[in-house]
Amino acid sequence: MANPTIGGHRHHRVWRGILRVVSAVGVIISVLVPPALADPHYGGTLRMAHELDAAGFDAIKGRAAIGAGGNAAGLVMEKLFEKDKQGGLIPILGLSAAPSEDGKTWTIRLRKRVMFHDGTPFDADAVVKHWQRLLNPANNYRGRIFLGPIASVEKTDAYTVRFNLKHPWIPFTAVLAGSRGFTARIPSPRAVANGTQNHAPVGTGPYIFKEWKRGDRIVLTRNDAYWRKKRPYVERIVLRPISDHESRYAALASGQVDMMITDRPTHVNKLKGHPQFATYVLERAGATVMAMNCSKPPLNDVRVRRAIAHAWDQKKYIRASFKDIVPSCEDWYGRQLNCGQVGYPRHDLTEARALMAAYGQPVEIEYIHTATPRGREAGVILQEMLRDIDVKVKAVPSDFPGIMQKLFSREYDICSWIIPDFEEMSLITMAAFHSKSPWNVYRFSDEEVDQLLVKQRRSTDPQVRSDTLCTIARKVNANAPFLYLYGRTFYVFARKNIHNVTVPDHRMIPLEDVWIAP
Repeated sequence: MANPTIGGHRHHRVWRGILRVVSAVGVIISVLVPPALADPHYGGTLRMAHELDAAGFDAIKGRAAIGAGGNAAGLVMEKLFEKDKQGGLIPILGLSAAPSEDGKTWTIRLRKRVMFHDGTPFDADAVVKHWQRLLNPANNYRGRIFLGPIASVEKTDAYTVRFNLKHPWIPFTAVLAGSRGFTARIPSPRAVANGTQNHAPVGTGPYIFKEWKRGDRIVLTRNDAYWRKKRPYVERIVLRPISDHESRYAALASGQVDMMITDRPTHVNKLKGHPQFATYVLERAGATVMAMNCSKPPLNDVRVRRAIAHAWDQKKYIRASFKDIVPSCEDWYGRQLNCGQVGYPRHDLTEARALMAAYGQPVEIEYIHTATPRGREAGVILQEMLRDIDVKVKAVPSDFPGIMQKLFSREYDICSWIIPDFEEMSLITMAAFHSKSPWNVYRFSDEEVDQLLVKQRRSTDPQVRSDTLCTIARKVNANAPFLYLYGRTFYVFARKNIHNVTVPDHRMIPLEDVWIAP
């Protein structure tokens, strides 16, 4: 039986309940209650280190909301809702979400008396402009694949909007509350129109953007006019991208930063239990992978991809690079869905050599990796493992924008990549593997998989959706469009005077509630 956290049986009960009580209360809404705090202190500067820098903040022009940029985006721009651990909606800029009897129309009531940081009023016009921009095919929004069932968004009055769906769609509330990317975050329409949103984002959030010095820092300051009274506590937040792991650790140890996120075993083992630092563990769905370009020789031949997959020893890599502090994985669903055996090629050099012999041609490929110690290490290990099947690998370092350019232009053989986590992993599955999706960086194409992806999207039966998603995982794995490196588990270390740090599912550390003891 499917794990209910994906939107399986629990989602179905919620769905039926929604349709029963629409006239009364709409969708399940959790009250945004601030956590109990003991004598919170106002003021101070919080400095946090990430591995990656921002890659822009505009939904259309920006490349990805990860690392320091993702953290900044979540503090500057807000969503209509958050999700609680039971799948209910927590009101943020939206107050309620009510579906029609047939589940094809959702009416959203908006919060009043909220202003964007540039003085623009937050209202239905701002929400509609944002969503219409995303849905407009002319804008080529890469995330539009997530939004396929949304037919239109319209204003019904100054503080009410209506989403019209092509069919009932269980993950719709997960889209409204989406934590990844910029889809759900509402920007100032003035900043978008002025063309400044990508490098100087404007939202309604608890912090105001002040500075982005690429490769060095993103600076945010407290929004004194924030609609959540008495929040936030910290006066200034500095997010520092430090790609080198040793430098990031040194910055924390020397007091240059107060928090850092890492998955390096040497640092985790040094810092866990340290009297000066608290430890927070972030377990995510998704996977870190090496993408293989299925449209380009020699990797357009499934025998070569499967041979490389059989030659790759994931557990050996995790032991060598992570000292077993992160999990292995063979699908991207994590705890959201238990598919059992999903048929990913096991480490088997005999089978790998047989496949290469059947291919019958020499293979030389290029691996593009992040210009970090971790990236270089992965390149060396890949070279060593594929040497066993006479595949030559040239490792090429690149910065993050360069990797993104290579992936989306499909100008690569093998490249570092992730399958990110999301509140509803069916959305990621659709985006990653449908043949017409711009996020299908593998150029993977399978007609049956396309049909199954559409089937699960349209289904309102939780068991059918779960079974279909597991079938998709098995069919994708059989084609080996990537190598699984490891499951996504991270560690956050914060000084003991940093209070009210929480670890939610599917989002960055929410710094808006943090306070610093003097």
